Amino acid sequence: MTIDLIADASWQGEWPWGKVYKSDFSILALQQVVEQILDQSSVGYLYFYKGDVLPEGINCIGECAVKPNRIYTGHYIAFPDLLSYSVPLSFFNFKPFDSKKEYSTWLVSLENCLIDKALLKSYFLDARFDSLAGAGAWWTFQQLFSGAIIRYTPRLKYQQEIQPIPVSDQMRIIQYFMGLKWGLWTCIRLLITGKFFSGFKGTRILLRLKSQQPLPVNAIDYKGWRQATLPANPKVSVLIPTVDRYPYLFKMLEQLKLQTLKPLEILVIDQTQEESRRAITMEGLPLRVFTMLEAGQCRSRNLGLQHTTGDYILFLDDDDEVYPELIEDHLRNLAYFDADVSCGLCQEPGQGEAPKHFRMIRMADIFSTNNGMLKRKLLEQAGNFDMVYDRGQKADGDLGARLYRSGALLVMNPEIKVIHHRAPSGGLRKHNVRKVTYASSRNTVTHFRLPHVTELYFNLKNLTKVQQREYRWHSIVGTFSIRGNMLKKLLKIGWALVCLSGNLLELRRRSNMASRIYTETFTKATS
Repeated sequence: MTIDLIADASWQGEWPWGKVYKSDFSILALQQVVEQILDQSSVGYLYFYKGDVLPEGINCIGECAVKPNRIYTGHYIAFPDLLSYSVPLSFFNFKPFDSKKEYSTWLVSLENCLIDKALLKSYFLDARFDSLAGAGAWWTFQQLFSGAIIRYTPRLKYQQEIQPIPVSDQMRIIQYFMGLKWGLWTCIRLLITGKFFSGFKGTRILLRLKSQQPLPVNAIDYKGWRQATLPANPKVSVLIPTVDRYPYLFKMLEQLKLQTLKPLEILVIDQTQEESRRAITMEGLPLRVFTMLEAGQCRSRNLGLQHTTGDYILFLDDDDEVYPELIEDHLRNLAYFDADVSCGLCQEPGQGEAPKHFRMIRMADIFSTNNGMLKRKLLEQAGNFDMVYDRGQKADGDLGARLYRSGALLVMNPEIKVIHHRAPSGGLRKHNVRKVTYASSRNTVTHFRLPHVTELYFNLKNLTKVQQREYRWHSIVGTFSIRGNMLKKLLKIGWALVCLSGNLLELRRRSNMASRIYTETFTKATS
């Protein structure tokens, strides 16, 4: 694989992997040199490097430039703080547990990064940005949501100054990604919280940007992933907790009999009350059934994990419908991307088409226990399910966040799809959770979806104080939202205003409860 070097104009040295090009690392200069290189060849990789001395681990560059559509960085830029106001909750906002390990990121510094030339064909850098850090951040952000695999690797690390993104470029990113509405929301929140300079400057910039559109980037077409070589003799354990949903469960077990790649074992953890419990048997399946007197989504999955013997764990819900190639497709997805976690799509009947960002293969910012496979050894590093979530929401999100922050590569593949029925009884509804869902709050005038205590606990573990605060405000604003005609929207707004003080008090109560749980959990962990 040819790897050409774009170096600072003053750089002197040898480069054995390809040609050397010089640039002053301004936006226009980099655009020109990239265009020149692509005119000669669009195959191979480009290494952008502004330092004087190559990183000590530079010989790893050949190992990195093997798979297509990859970006590696040995240096990152500062997180754009204004995103905390418009997109407070995202795996991609989270800091790694250990920055000395490889991890996923989009905060790439173009002063030290390796890029597949194929990713440069649509365009490279938007000259309307004021800084290289801002233009580079937006370009890599677009690549992230177009399917590129972007990783920080300490092997390419070279000590450089962390580059901040100016307010003007941060507002551009928000306007391009979220739209004018969320840009204005960000400015209002900045003004309300006393950040007057940033608020006024952001508003002025938004008014100038309101008609601008981002340059388009094509989604990457990963046609060949289903031809990836399967691991030799893969041992897959399928883990299914169930609570009083036997009709759904037996239907799924029948479908698992048709899998093109047979599982090593299927572990069902039955938490149905004894008086309603039924025998779970299915001829032709390697079933192992465990019963629990006390129901809980975390304790049930942790019990199952204690008894699994496979190298891969496939998590499913008892009200899923699965297709025959599900296990095989998850394994091929892991193999094709050399990933640690494969995240499939959960489609609900009548839900309609998934949002654009959930219709393409890309690095995952979710992990779902009703259609996700991971390498079992990862659980030894990240830990099993946190018992705080046993009867609350965000248990799978918490495990996914720990996997992400530990450096695991999570890949979402919407072509690996299950039908999730969200059965009207059983599951978390047994614990008075999910009585009001996001969908019902957007369709019913009297429903308000406030975050559960465990969701706020999750935020305490992973978000900054600003992000936690802004997430709570997003939740309150969400109580005014509804789909439908103008009359329905006016009724929702009116009822939300009547209930506003009560919703604020309830959110404060839940936040205080989450803080107590977090403090108690942290105290136990450190004692």
